[in-house]
Amino acid sequence: MTTSIADEHLNALDGYVADGVHHYMMRVHYEDTDAGGIVYHSNYIAFAERARSSYLRSIGIFQEDYIARMKASTKEGASDGADDGFAFVVRRIEIDYTEAATLGTPLRITSEMLKIGGASLKIEQTVINHENGHILARLLVDIVCVRFDDKGGARPQRVPDTIRQKLAHDAGK
Repeated sequence: MTTSIADEHLNALDGYVADGVHHYMMRVHYEDTDAGGIVYHSNYIAFAERARSSYLRSIGIFQEDYIARMKASTKEGASDGADDGFAFVVRRIEIDYTEAATLGTPLRITSEMLKIGGASLKIEQTVINHENGHILARLLVDIVCVRFDDKGGARPQRVPDTIRQKLAHDAGK
């Protein structure tokens, strides 16, 4: 199968992994800032979420597919387990703001897998001003792998082995 130039550009949207660290590039847009042109504090969390989703996608973990499978198996009322799908949800975020980004700033968000537990992941993310290399924010993110039941409740679920292998291989762990 031949990869088109358009496909290559589409793949570039998700960033790249080098030495076990995912790199995601973006630029601060007007909508990301307050009236003074400074990035609003909660947007750093949104930037990190985009980077985490792109990280997973770049290593072949398509969350939308697993969520759709989970919803389908929940509706059918039968579940074979991990292969029926799952979702990653943020349990806790610790964030340290060190410097402000402003309108037009090119950002590089790095994501590094620190720990893969039974039903959890710990990821360190760093928001960097790509022009000058200054660290703008550091985030420690605890994520839990869950499965939703037919009543909307969520229960922790072991990270499926296929996902665990992709994460461990990519992280070099």
